[in-house]
Amino acid sequence: MEKINFKKLFENDEYVRRSHISLVELSGDNLVLKMKPEKNQFNAYNILHGAEIFALMDTAAGCLSIAMGRKGVTLDSSVNFISSVYLGEEIYSTTKIIHSGKSTEVIEVLAKKGDKIVAKGSFTLFIVGEIEISGKDF
Repeated sequence: MEKINFKKLFENDEYVRRSHISLVELSGDNLVLKMKPEKNQFNAYNILHGAEIFALMDTAAGCLSIAMGRKGVTLDSSVNFISSVYLGEEIYSTTKIIHSGKSTEVIEVLAKKGDKIVAKGSFTLFIVGEIEISGKDF
């Protein structure tokens, strides 16, 4: 069985670094990630681009799967964007496993700024294997 250090995997991910995403907390099936977006992540309307919000949410779903000892890749997703994010605002993700089967997982992800929901999504992951995980304390 493949062994992965969760914290090192996350910290060494170039995409995560470029996207300004960091680990905050893992409690059960709730993985909290934080994004403090930079100016280059904003669109022509000076609001955070939806693709950046999606990236935070997709990263949260995939990382939760890894944290649970499963190697999953996104098979399908659906996101509803609810409110805008402006320069200087941080957003957070929260997660919840809705279904955990043999070959698929469904994870609900919220993106929030404070208590306000920015986006709500559902991510279906295809499970490509089981992994032994360490490094979940951060």
